[in-house]
Amino acid sequence: MATKQNGKQPAHRPSRRQHIITAAVRVFGRNGFAETSVQDIADEAQVVPTAVYYHFAGKEELLELSMRRVFDQLNAVVEAARPDSEKGDAEGLVRVIDAVWDWVERSPDEARLYQVQVASANGNLKALRDEFEQRHIQRAYDYLPDGTTRSPRAAKSRHAAQALAVRTLISTTILVTALRAEGGPLSGLPSRSVQEAVRSLALRIVAAGPGSAAAPA
Repeated sequence: MATKQNGKQPAHRPSRRQHIITAAVRVFGRNGFAETSVQDIADEAQVVPTAVYYHFAGKEELLELSMRRVFDQLNAVVEAARPDSEKGDAEGLVRVIDAVWDWVERSPDEARLYQVQVASANGNLKALRDEFEQRHIQRAYDYLPDGTTRSPRAAKSRHAAQALAVRTLISTTILVTALRAEGGPLSGLPSRSVQEAVRSLALRIVAAGPGSAAAPA
């Protein structure tokens, strides 16, 4: 039977891998990648550094796996709130906003990591981020009103307006989440009040989408 050494956990337990990733999520979210060492992650997980290296190549792999966990969780939350097979409408949009909001409330470590790392992602992490963002940009188009155009120029203009509306919708939701973090400018406001404001703004962005603005060329 494996035993603890110096208060640390044994390296080879099957559940140890996920335990270390959970610790990495917390440490990367607090300190960022540059200021985090394998020793920091080991201390957080209450294992020796060799236990970390037993499962992972180093902190680069741990950051990638930590972000994969965040993206997978968010994908699952959004899909459960409004499946891909379901038509996008105002009700579905509100369900998605509320579901992501609740995820942030119950997963503060993952939400903080997303806020800290997603903007500065590069390499494999950038590819993960781009895949995640593209998936949700495509989903967000479902909420915009349909429209018809009579020329290629109008079609291009409509597509550009749609892209702007979609990115504004996504960026606003992410920004508000960051502003609500501890010490942020929105951290002192009641959670439900801010949530209602985000819902209202999202619905206004969708209602003012480019479907009504597209004009004959």
